[in-house]
Amino acid sequence: MENEIVKCKKYWNPYVGGIVMGTLLFLTFAIASQGYGASGTFARATAQFLVNQDASWLENAYIANYFKHSDNALNNWTVIETIGILIGGFLSAVLAGRFIFRPDKAASYSLTGRYFWAFTGGMVVAVASRLARGCTSGQGLDGMATFSVGAWIFMFATFAGALLLSPLFKKQWVDDEQAAPKKVSLKEGLNNG
Repeated sequence: MENEIVKCKKYWNPYVGGIVMGTLLFLTFAIASQGYGASGTFARATAQFLVNQDASWLENAYIANYFKHSDNALNNWTVIETIGILIGGFLSAVLAGRFIFRPDKAASYSLTGRYFWAFTGGMVVAVASRLARGCTSGQGLDGMATFSVGAWIFMFATFAGALLLSPLFKKQWVDDEQAAPKKVSLKEGLNNG
């Protein structure tokens, strides 16, 4: 099953995708008075859970900040957006014939190891996105679109970290026999991209 070939529709042209993303970002700022971002949803859900368990959490300034406009921390644009991302991503995968319920990993890499590193990486990103006051969506798209210096620093640091650390995790994704670079002409690359 891991080696089976799945026929699916081609990806969107990246230029068209970029134009659509930029247009939607502009409309999001115009309509919701804020841009993209998903990590705030998880912080809001955590704040709501804590307050539901014990209302004294509202004495914490960080937690109380999520309740300054509503009695429900989940009554926010980012929550609706994140739900839309999940539904839209699922529908897109199904309609394009790309929906497969299996973990992405190299055939030679253990499933336990893959899940361990996925969970660990997710936790690191969750903590880092709170420290950076936003995830790559919020910082990278919103911040860079508004020329925020902090967002530009964040994105350069993100790409530098990815370039430095990716060789350590390459074996999770690519088997040794797949690792040899395949020579592709410029014309082939443009036609396939």
